[in-house]
Amino acid sequence: MEGWTLLAMVAALCVGVFALRWPTGISLALAAVIGALVAGEGLAIRHLVEGTMLYLDPILLVVTSLFFMAVFERSGALATLNTVTVKALGRWPRVLLMLLTLFVMFPGMLTGLTAPCVLTTGAMIAPILIGAGVPRARAGAFIATAAFFGMVAPPVNIAAMIIGSGVDMPYVGFGWPLMIAAFPLAIVSSFFIAGKHARGLANPAVLENLPASRYREHGLKLFLPLMLLLVLLFGAKSFPKYIPYIGVPLMFVLSGVLGLFTGDHVKLDGALTWAIRQALPIVGLLAGIGMFIQVLTLTGARGFIVVHTLELPRLWQYVGMAFIVPLFGGISAYGSSSVLGVPFVLALLQQNAIIVAAALSLLASIGDFLPPTRLAVILSAPVVEENANRVLKYCAIPIVLSILWGIGMILLANPIAKILGLS
Repeated sequence: MEGWTLLAMVAALCVGVFALRWPTGISLALAAVIGALVAGEGLAIRHLVEGTMLYLDPILLVVTSLFFMAVFERSGALATLNTVTVKALGRWPRVLLMLLTLFVMFPGMLTGLTAPCVLTTGAMIAPILIGAGVPRARAGAFIATAAFFGMVAPPVNIAAMIIGSGVDMPYVGFGWPLMIAAFPLAIVSSFFIAGKHARGLANPAVLENLPASRYREHGLKLFLPLMLLLVLLFGAKSFPKYIPYIGVPLMFVLSGVLGLFTGDHVKLDGALTWAIRQALPIVGLLAGIGMFIQVLTLTGARGFIVVHTLELPRLWQYVGMAFIVPLFGGISAYGSSSVLGVPFVLALLQQNAIIVAAALSLLASIGDFLPPTRLAVILSAPVVEENANRVLKYCAIPIVLSILWGIGMILLANPIAKILGLS
């Protein structure tokens, strides 16, 4: 019966996403209702409501982090950071290319999302890359891949949080594993895509495309919100006696409120409206995933997946992680993390769970390049005024490298954990 329930839920999800063209969150909710009915549980209203609250922490994190990014950008701090970086390092174009990669990644590191990377920092550096001679398709691929790795990088990785919550593992100790998963690949990918055009960044004409700096008007206080956020994020771990842990969402709120007074005038209602509009699709998706997982658990289908995953030969487990996890991520990286990431972590309990979860979050997030959503590519193509398929072509090598890197991390999970002191 559990198998039929799972089949019905997957079929309903596919119908919703591909046939009806509904948002993935609504399609997941539909699949949850169908699963409950097929299993004889009726509408299971209580479980559907509980499911929407399953990922309340990531939901709060998404909304508050986007609020912080909106304030940080509108105060002029983000543009100033970009301009100061390019002017200071224009003489070393390859170093500048690496820092531009990190600059695009920055919003994703704080929000766990690709969209803010593309729409804020990605849009800022697009004219710089194009002015340096990078073809538009390659510039779009540069932005898309950097945004993807920003989504994976610490301190905020929502996919890893979802996997951790599914196996009752706190989101602690993920910093170094996620750095290993994201930063080396991000740098390699940036040089593969735009490295031969790096010298163009030293062209004085590039400076004409820089956004206006607000440093002269506001000085260092522009960056006080970011400094406060870093102190709260890392100080609570390093100096718990002096800096209490108040929760990451509240850290973003306090830092965002400070940003209202440190730079250009920011309209609070405008920042909140932008943040909520950007967050609503993700909130709906997380609520849908919660309902889907709650019904999977209620009907026994989740146990069915775990048991049969454990029974797979080891080779097929790795094949599944390399191909099925990214492909399911094309529907939803977070859905793939929950539906497939959790069983694979349980199937590999002999490997360090933190390293495995970090690697699986990388594999699931590859779905942001793949159909039907292709979110990173769809967002970055208009920024550089290029066709999405041409942009995707230059993302192919980073995708393959990410799959190989993720599988390699899982194979070497225990040695890596020992080096990082996580064993």
